[in-house]
Amino acid sequence: MRRTDREETLLTYATEKSIETGEIPLEEGWEKLRENGICVLVDILQGNASDRRPFGNKGYVSLYTISYRMCSNAGLYDHSKALYDRTKDEIEHVLQHYVVPELNKNKYADEGNAILNKFSHHWENHKVFVKWMQQLFRHLDNGYIANSSISTITSVGLKLFFDIVFVQFKAEVRESLLNAIDTERDGINIDQDLLRSCVEVFPVMGLSSKCTTLKTVQSALNTQPDLSVYESDLEISLLKRTSDYYARKSRVWLEDQTTPEYLTRAEMALKAERNRVKRYLHPSTQSKLLCACEQELLQKYKGPLINHDQSGLRSLLAEDRNEDLRRMFNLFRRLADGLSPMALMTKKFVQSEGNKLLQERRDLIHSLKSKGRKLSSNDPDLIDQLMTLHSKMSRLVLELFDNEAQFQRALREAFQEVMNADTTSDDSNVELLVVHTDRILSGKLKLDEEEVENRLEHCIQLFQFVSDKDLYAELYRERLAKRLLSKKYTSIHAEKSMIVKMKTQQGAPFTTKLEGMVNDFTVGSAANLLANRTRMDFSVQVLTQGFWPSQKQRDLQLSHEMRDAKSAFNTWYTERHSHRVLSWVYILGDVVVKGNFGGRSYDMTMTTFQAMALLAFACKKEAVAFPEICEHMQIDEPTGKRVLHSLACGKYKLLDKTGHHRTINCKTDLFESNAIFYSKLKRFKVQMSMLDGDFKRKVNVEIQQQRGFGIDAT
Repeated sequence: MRRTDREETLLTYATEKSIETGEIPLEEGWEKLRENGICVLVDILQGNASDRRPFGNKGYVSLYTISYRMCSNAGLYDHSKALYDRTKDEIEHVLQHYVVPELNKNKYADEGNAILNKFSHHWENHKVFVKWMQQLFRHLDNGYIANSSISTITSVGLKLFFDIVFVQFKAEVRESLLNAIDTERDGINIDQDLLRSCVEVFPVMGLSSKCTTLKTVQSALNTQPDLSVYESDLEISLLKRTSDYYARKSRVWLEDQTTPEYLTRAEMALKAERNRVKRYLHPSTQSKLLCACEQELLQKYKGPLINHDQSGLRSLLAEDRNEDLRRMFNLFRRLADGLSPMALMTKKFVQSEGNKLLQERRDLIHSLKSKGRKLSSNDPDLIDQLMTLHSKMSRLVLELFDNEAQFQRALREAFQEVMNADTTSDDSNVELLVVHTDRILSGKLKLDEEEVENRLEHCIQLFQFVSDKDLYAELYRERLAKRLLSKKYTSIHAEKSMIVKMKTQQGAPFTTKLEGMVNDFTVGSAANLLANRTRMDFSVQVLTQGFWPSQKQRDLQLSHEMRDAKSAFNTWYTERHSHRVLSWVYILGDVVVKGNFGGRSYDMTMTTFQAMALLAFACKKEAVAFPEICEHMQIDEPTGKRVLHSLACGKYKLLDKTGHHRTINCKTDLFESNAIFYSKLKRFKVQMSMLDGDFKRKVNVEIQQQRGFGIDAT
């Protein structure tokens, strides 16, 4: 009978019964429901009907009306229990006589997916069948079932599938699923919709085996599932097969491929597993599945991969393989302790690169020494190279390793070792760093303001790794004093900027003296205050004792013009600051002397001591002995030797002497003005070695004393 004819007949029957308001007998009513409803539905699901729509509106309303009328009368005429039991029997009958036999035929089929195809087909059909059974007898859920506290029709239908089909065929379905997944892992395309349909059954079966109140099939699919069945009957085996699969693959990859190639494969595998979960596995499996993969692909081989001689982390760092480095970091950060060996290797690499730079400088020093030459501490190569290395590694840690704490610590510890491993006993990294900073701030490097700031930032980054920060501070103070007093600095702003950087690193007490020095200098000097009372340009820089590097007090007989200027300043200063005591440090002063040699005039900048020595020859035609000069200047013999050596044996030989031209003999040497002196430069500076000897030795002595005081105080 065609659907339309069937529906018209049903509608007529249902209408007549409604008008009569009489009882619909159980067998009569059930026959109508079974023949025109259940059997039609089964025929369509089994593919035995050409019409794929089981019911139109008239047919469905008629069937529901008949079903409802059979249960609407109280007492003997209420067939609710009978309909409920017969509905359950019909679902069971379909499963036993249609589904199980067909699945048994494909249980041991040669085709790998045969059981999956049939299982998925019957599961999809069963969902449709249970849906319509619930629709036809929905009034039972709302009335009889709700009042009797028994399972809903949907719960009954899904529980029957669990008991009759799932329990019997779950092992075969699971094995076929796992085989299909391994096939996909090998790069062969599979029907993912088929797998999703089969996997869907496991969570639903966990829920339906325990829940009795499911209203609809859709609600069963949307409800938070009970994963006990899914985990015990599928997930455990899936994780085991996954571990076995990648255990085999990882051994092959490790033998045949470099570390970057292996990690690329591992990354692709993890991505594929994530997509696999997204497409057809339950989301709760993702973390467990990835953990199983990570254990086999990464955890077991993290040591060999990171430490590989030709392609491990050291090689990647040396070759700037940023993409591979990022991939390695992203993969090993997934492991509980995966970054520790990476951080350790990074530390060793930085130490190795830093020590290589130190050794190159040692070799250069040794080579020059064998030739009778000496490498100047002004040579910037080592500090420049260390700055480049630190910048490179800092950027790598920040950009590729997400500034992770272990790598920050590794970088810090590596540079602490390098920065505190001096090339030689006379060539400390602390001094080289101070000298390099001095080159930047003194303007020896032609840099704009932004470049100066960047270079200073690099200097302070290396400074933070230095252990002897007190030594750095003292050496820096000596250099700062020279820059300020000789007015050879880039800008006061740059000086203050560097001090602020050190203050940020070490705290306010560390930079108190440095700030005091700059403050003394910026307050201003007493320049030309006494211009009307002196016959020369005269200025005084007042320095606060304690801020500036200490200087040994040396007597010096000044010219009467300078004595007058000094006396005038003393009087002027005492009137304004009676509580302060002035002490004059002549060695820090400089004088511009105008001299005439061979009819040519020169402006010569020199120390006060050198100027007073030259004045001793201003009015004398004959040669003067060394003791006489010292007596005239009222200085001791060692000071006299240094002063006269600078004037008679230095670059600018303003004095002529008897004896050896490079040494001073205090007993026999005679000195006179060099009448034939000539220089292309009309303005020049006459250099002189320090009167206090090696300032590094002096600083070291002071540092040891300060450390002793600190230890005693502690």
